[in-house]
Amino acid sequence: MVAVGMLALVPFSFAGSGVCQAPTADSALELDGCESGDTLILREVYFDTDSARIKEISFDFLDQVSRELKENPTIKVAVQGHTDSIGAADYNMNLSQNRAQSVRYYLVSAGVNPDQLVSQGFGLTEPLADNATSQGRATNRRVELKMVGTLVLSEPKPSNIYISTFHAVPSELVIPVGSQVTWTNYDEISHDITFDGMEGSRIWTKGWKGDTYSLQFDNPGTYTYHCSVHKDANGKIVVKPAVDEYVTTESPIYPGQTTSSYKGNQTTERVGS
Repeated sequence: MVAVGMLALVPFSFAGSGVCQAPTADSALELDGCESGDTLILREVYFDTDSARIKEISFDFLDQVSRELKENPTIKVAVQGHTDSIGAADYNMNLSQNRAQSVRYYLVSAGVNPDQLVSQGFGLTEPLADNATSQGRATNRRVELKMVGTLVLSEPKPSNIYISTFHAVPSELVIPVGSQVTWTNYDEISHDITFDGMEGSRIWTKGWKGDTYSLQFDNPGTYTYHCSVHKDANGKIVVKPAVDEYVTTESPIYPGQTTSSYKGNQTTERVGS
């Protein structure tokens, strides 16, 4: 039971000016116009025989699917596996579920938000063609991508990182796409925040109120930074399509405070609470 593929040319609905279409020789996969209920058949996803192992020939296509899902982070989809009728029903049900899970795992590994994806197996229960012919069985062996709803993303909030005792607090900050992060300097020296070899902004100390440097993050990913002045002032910004909670670091400012006595008070707020 080998799954074969290319997205099927079936009618799809449109949402506004966006397009929901299968790839052809002349056009790429597009998801931005997909609506709940639309289904794309992933016929360029291949598996080893009687296995959930994805063949390497499928990777470029699945990378295209992952890019589309990341560019449309509010689309929630079900990865659905289907088989032909050869073999026991329970065997085919397990095989289809495992193949759907393999595709979901690949997409998550490629950076797709796990909350966008569910996996489902239907075995031989939903054939598209007659299983009495080899051509019909090949048509029935498939993975589908079904639009099942809209993912509500968390609204970005201003986020702060405080530098003192030559360290950045928190050292790892998880934020949703679109968030602006501000570094506030309470050290007695200046700091120069640099991301991945790109020049940053030198922030100087003005008493205990400190100077600031702000940067907005519009794309998912992990961004590491360091200070060109003092290497211990480094950290990581993890940008996700949505977050479950925010961690806020507040800076207590006291007259006569020194960097060695600085502490950042952190609180956690659940999204929607």
